[in-house]
Amino acid sequence: MSDPNGPTVRRRRLGGELRRLREHAGHDQAAAAAHLECSTSKISRLETGQGLAKAMEIRSLLDLYGVTDESERAKILKLHKNAAEVGWWEQAEFEEILPSGLGVYVGLEYDARAVQEWGLGFVSGLLQTEEYARAVFASLPLRPQDEIERLVKVRMQRQKRLTQANGPLELWAVIDEPVLRRPIGGPAVMRAQLKALAESAAQQNITVQVYPANKDVHPGLRGSFSLLEFGPADPRIGYVDSPSGNAFLEKDKQVRALVATFDRLRAGALDPEESATLLNTLAAEEN
Repeated sequence: MSDPNGPTVRRRRLGGELRRLREHAGHDQAAAAAHLECSTSKISRLETGQGLAKAMEIRSLLDLYGVTDESERAKILKLHKNAAEVGWWEQAEFEEILPSGLGVYVGLEYDARAVQEWGLGFVSGLLQTEEYARAVFASLPLRPQDEIERLVKVRMQRQKRLTQANGPLELWAVIDEPVLRRPIGGPAVMRAQLKALAESAAQQNITVQVYPANKDVHPGLRGSFSLLEFGPADPRIGYVDSPSGNAFLEKDKQVRALVATFDRLRAGALDPEESATLLNTLAAEEN
């Protein structure tokens, strides 16, 4: 398992503690924002782990929430100090080119124990070859080549979680069959991608299933999504990406709906052995 106390999870835990203390004190986010002389959106970002306050701001919030016990204050401040650690994805060369929200997702993925993905448009980013990823990013509007290369570098760096020696990330990817027949980057790039998928599926911590194109209407047609699992103390998180933006789903009802959808897709897909056979067959067809 990855470090269950990585920077993103730490920030989320800190945010959860701040929200709990605020609600216990009977304050809403507007009151906290007025106290810090900031926007309510900043308080919301802090409480969802998508931002990090200064230490003096944390102390000020603890004063507002009536937290006078020194041991509890010390616990929160230590959590804040640990949450201030900078992840590799937050380095300037990457942070400035990552689309809004993707940096948060990469951090969550880094801290996750397992990821389940449904892919409707592209091969899972965690399983893309470098050339396939480059072709995907090249299709984005108004992206200079240096930014494309940095985005590819981020994608390749993310994949290291799958092969790390100590508790690699567990990935279960269900891919819509038309994705595998779309020659992104050209026949040679697609052939290499299909072969790489088949090889990845042979790894113990990776499961790949293909959802047949001849199936009727199914719930996955609404769009791609991911489910991220952490330690027992941290709830599962859903992530949905779309042309209009991305969304993190954390409410129990929302997450349960995604889990049910993924289970239906997994049940309707080819089993892993059949999927591997199809991947090898499609790779041969690209010759």
